[in-house]
Amino acid sequence: MTPKQLGYRMPAEWEPHAATWVSWPHRKDSWPGKFDRILPVFAQMVAVLSQSETVYVNVNDAATEAEARRWLKRVGGRAENNRIVFHRLPTDDAWCRDYGAIFVVQAPRRSEGVSSPTTPTDTVQRTPGVAAVRFQFNCWGEKYPPFDRDARVARHMAEILGVPCFEAGMVLEGGSIDVNGQGLLLTTESCLLNPNRNPELSRAEIE
Repeated sequence: MTPKQLGYRMPAEWEPHAATWVSWPHRKDSWPGKFDRILPVFAQMVAVLSQSETVYVNVNDAATEAEARRWLKRVGGRAENNRIVFHRLPTDDAWCRDYGAIFVVQAPRRSEGVSSPTTPTDTVQRTPGVAAVRFQFNCWGEKYPPFDRDARVARHMAEILGVPCFEAGMVLEGGSIDVNGQGLLLTTESCLLNPNRNPELSRAEIE
């Protein structure tokens, strides 16, 4: 069964969420001549986000985590902040928004067996379920290999959180879509219909 058939929906960007995931930058050729300016920006972003929510930071190894902690300290962040959680989750590049898991939620349901809509018990709800959706990632049409580690990140994120992971079976970057939480999705033809993404699928199948 699909996530939709099981009652899941993708929440809108502006809805409350539990945490933000980022991948710490390490691939210098992604920012030729600018890499040294990128690290403090990421550190500042993590520090600001951690003031009000949990931030999961993917790092390749102990050395990368130590580097991230040093930069957080430099920008005034607190690496020991319990809202900043490091995961040794190797990546090829920093674009977690594109290759990371897309999280979906199940709407709470009323308890069964309630006969009167006026009794307090009729509002008892089950805890909403959370699941991950993994789309295939081919690094924007195989432009910047290697990307095999990035392609595995979504599944690892689901394992870390202990939530189900649905396989979408098509190539899609998370940053190429925007939703309103009610079933409406906005995207571009240049991303989803590009022959270097899903050449075996028709427009109707992708939609």
